[in-house]
Order: sequence, then C-alpha cells, then structure tokens
Amino acid sequence: MAALSGCQKHRPPPDQIVARVENEFLTRNMIEQLLPADIPESDREFYAKKLINKWIEEEILSRTARKDGIVLSPVKEWQIKSLRREFIGDQLLKEKLTRKYRVSDAEIEAYYQKYPELFTRAFDEVHLVHLYLEKLDRAITREIRGSKSLLEIIKKNYLDRQITPNREPNGDLGYVPVEQLRKIFARAIRGRRTGRIYGPIKTAEGYHYLQVLDRKPAGSIRSLKLVRDEIITRIKAEKKYQAEENYVKELKKNFNVETFPENLR
Repeated sequence: MAALSGCQKHRPPPDQIVARVENEFLTRNMIEQLLPADIPESDREFYAKKLINKWIEEEILSRTARKDGIVLSPVKEWQIKSLRREFIGDQLLKEKLTRKYRVSDAEIEAYYQKYPELFTRAFDEVHLVHLYLEKLDRAITREIRGSKSLLEIIKKNYLDRQITPNREPNGDLGYVPVEQLRKIFARAIRGRRTGRIYGPIKTAEGYHYLQVLDRKPAGSIRSLKLVRDEIITRIKAEKKYQAEENYVKELKKNFNVETFPENLR
C-alpha cells in the first residue's frame, strides 16, 4: 500500500490529504482509485477507512524496518522488480492494443461445435424457479394453488424485488446442479416431473416454493443459447491473448535476446 500511495516529494493540496506519516501523504484521489467500482455507496466510507489504516500501519512498519537496518533478501527484491515489470508491461499492452474484439455468429457456432466437452453437464441439472416467504400468506398461497407459473406470481406480487436471508433469490434461478441444492430442496423435487410447483417447504428461515421448468441429465450438452455469452467471453479472451503474443513477438525483433538453458544443469 505504501508504494501505491505514491512517494509525495511535494505536499499535495490540503483538501486532498486523507492521511500522513512523517513526510509521506495518502490522498483522496488514490483512495478513490483503489476502491472497487462496484462497492455500494453506503459501504465506501467503511472500506476507505480500512485502506487508510492499512496504509498507515504499512508505512510505520516499513519506516521502522529501514531504521532498524532490516533489508529484503535478493529474491524479495527481484520479486518487487518483477511486479513492477508486470504492471508497466500490462499498461503498455492496454495503451497499444486498444481495439475491441468482435465475435461473429459463425465464430460462436464453430466454437460451440469444436469444444462440446466445455459445455457438457457434469451433474444432473434442473431449471428452477424459487419463492421464499417469511410467513405463509393466504392470498399468495391460494394464487400458487391455482397457478401453473410460480414466476408469474413472483413478478405479479413484486416478490422478485424482495431481499431475502437466503442464498437463493426469488425468481428464475436458471439451470442449477441438483447436488448443489439444499438436501431438503433436492428431496422435494426428486423425480422426473416438470411444471409442478412444490411447497410450501419449511426451513429455519421460513417457507419456500419451487417449480421445476426442465430437467437435464449429467452428460447432456447445454444449448448454444445458454452458453452463448460464455463463448463470446472465451473467444474475446483468446483474441486478446493472440494479439498480445503477436505484439511481443514483433517487439522481440528490436532486442538482442539470448537464453542459456545449459547453465541450468
């Protein structure tokens, strides 16, 4: 963290300083860059304070270590230099290889056909809709008994917007491996039937309803529609890797590079 704060040779503007240890300053701008973008606004101050305290502790410890004559081993020094090389190299690649990688429908289809093992189910899966109620509601219970769609009931009553204490949210959970379900849920939906609404299933936190929309056995291949986004991500990653590899290969032509593997013996 001390390295990330930046060595301030000159005092930053007072309204930017969030912490100081001797002549080293940590700025608000650096904290804002270190905080993950997806942190809720309500949690930002908490995590910002954690970063500040961590920086202060690291700065004090490193200054004390230097004062006591403690030095890093050659391996540790090499690792620091290696990390710097990695960071600055990654920055170069980001600045030089800025193009966006497009993926065509033909590429997606070809990838899907070429690597079926990537999309083969390892376990039995069920396409599941889940509803949680803290307490049984007579009106909703009657609706469920007379309905063929649990998802319609959830959306009609805005229950998909409800924050629940469960790891399973209300709504369409997509395809879920049966072995990852709670045992009480797996027992409730066992069999081959689809479309049926199961419940209420009582647990410590309340009541649950489940509807199995589809069942797929282990060894079956997920449909292209289900894995399309995954394939796009994979192809883009491959294109990016290939572009970086080609760029480095061209750069190597400008440098005198030798290796001596015989010296490893």
